[in-house]
This record gives sequence, C-alpha cells and structure tokens, in this order.
Amino acid sequence: MKSWFLAAALLLSPVLVAGTQATAEQTGSVQASQALQQQLATMPRFYARFEQQVFDMQQQLVQQGEGELWLQQPGKFRYQMELPEPVLFVGDGETLWYYHELLEQVTIFDAKAELERTPFTLLMSNDANLWQQYQITQLDDGYRIQADDPASPVQYLQLHFTANGLTSMQVLDLNGQRSIFHFQPQPDAGSDFAADLFQFQPPADVDIDDQR
Repeated sequence: MKSWFLAAALLLSPVLVAGTQATAEQTGSVQASQALQQQLATMPRFYARFEQQVFDMQQQLVQQGEGELWLQQPGKFRYQMELPEPVLFVGDGETLWYYHELLEQVTIFDAKAELERTPFTLLMSNDANLWQQYQITQLDDGYRIQADDPASPVQYLQLHFTANGLTSMQVLDLNGQRSIFHFQPQPDAGSDFAADLFQFQPPADVDIDDQR
C-alpha cells in the first residue's frame, strides 16, 4: 500500500507541479498588472525627449534616432521623430495620423483598431477588457507586457522605471527587430499640454491615404 501511494505521487507530481506553476503565473500576472496600472496612474501625462537604437535579429545596430514623445490618458499620444528623418505619429483617441514629411504623405487610421493590436496602448488606457488581453511580468526595475494573441505585431514591450519615472522602453517585433528607447522625462514640461497637441492638420499638397 505504501509503495503504491509513493508511485502514484511520483506519477502525478509533474501534472500537479505544472498546474501549480500555471496558477502561480496567472496570479503573478494579475498582481503585476495591478502594480503596473498603479504605476501608470501616477503619470496621466508624460513628456520626454528620447534616443532610439534599433537592432536586427543578429543584434547588429541598424539605426539610431531621436525625438520627442507625449502621452496623455486616455488614448492620446504624439510621437515625433526628428532623426534620422522627420516622422510624426499623432493620435487623439479616435484618429491616428502618420505623416512622413520627406515623402509628403499622410496616412490616416482608426486609432482604436490600430493601437489595440499592440501593448503600447496600455500606457494610455485603464480599460479592464483591454488589459486582460495581455500577460504582465514584473521585472526588477519594470514590467514586460506580452499579448495573448500570437499574431500581435509586438512580441513584447518592456518598460523600465526609476525614481524619475519611465526611463526606457524596449520593443521586440515579430521579425525579431528590437528597438530600445531611452527617455529623458520632463515632468514640468508635461504638466500642461496644448489643446491641439494631439490633433493634426495635413499640410497642403500632400498625398492623403485614409484607411479608416
């Protein structure tokens, strides 16, 4: 009887351990999600200059850039790349504009449909249904966000914080390309954004591709 009990325990232990591990991971993700939401609640507005590095699958540096980023909850952002060439993304929560200055081209998207496909949207949203679509892992100095959907264009998004707030962000896409952003937060500058900061009026004589 004793030997049968011991054998059963040995056979069942991998299943029980796997189940316990999965439950622990789910619990950890919920706790990390709550902690990240609390962290983001302290920065309803965010403004920073940034430097960007882009690496290919072989970890070779393929591009460097710099620019500015503004975020405002709920759903508003302005991403303004200055180098290596001027590019602008603006979203007001309903419409997303992408302006490539050198190509003289503006593409317009439905903001909700596009942004909800990437974990980046969690920086500007407290929608519970949206947060449930992602797994959050707490790191020593931040969080890793991964979509439940394997077809998500972003494999993961990592956010790193210090006492000064959000200081870096790392993005890995489906092609294995990794982008690292180093932020220089400007808390005072981000405390009062202009009303039209998250709007965009296309310049005259540019090509407009409206994909809404």
